[in-house]
Amino acid sequence: MKCRPVALCCLAFCLLCGIANAYSVTKELPGREKETLGVELNEGDEVSGRITLIGGAINFSVSDPEGRIIVSYTVSDPADFRFDASKTGAHSFHLENYFSDNTVFITLNYNVQHYIFGFPQEFILLFVIIGCALVGVVMFVALSPKP
Repeated sequence: MKCRPVALCCLAFCLLCGIANAYSVTKELPGREKETLGVELNEGDEVSGRITLIGGAINFSVSDPEGRIIVSYTVSDPADFRFDASKTGAHSFHLENYFSDNTVFITLNYNVQHYIFGFPQEFILLFVIIGCALVGVVMFVALSPKP
């Protein structure tokens, strides 16, 4: 089977860049209970998000793969958060409803921005598209019939 350079470039690009991730989680957290959600991050990934509540207040924190707390809030109104992953591995979002016996409805929205060689992955994609376009133009000019 003959491999085509374009297919190999596309495969290498997909493996290198991955995709940007946007997540939305909705939970019911009964009173006096806690919930932990996990997310796999690479070193240098940037996570930003918003937590929205109905029905009370909660403690919200994020821990790194070694269990150290990176972000910690007491949330009663919508709150924004942001952090950079300093280590590769499973990070945890901790939701604790210790303030009341009532159920709290939680919506957690967050985005994970991956970086490659210090650049956001969208820039790498832009560089690849521009590079492919330039190669196409050069090949078109080189292969077009000369008058």
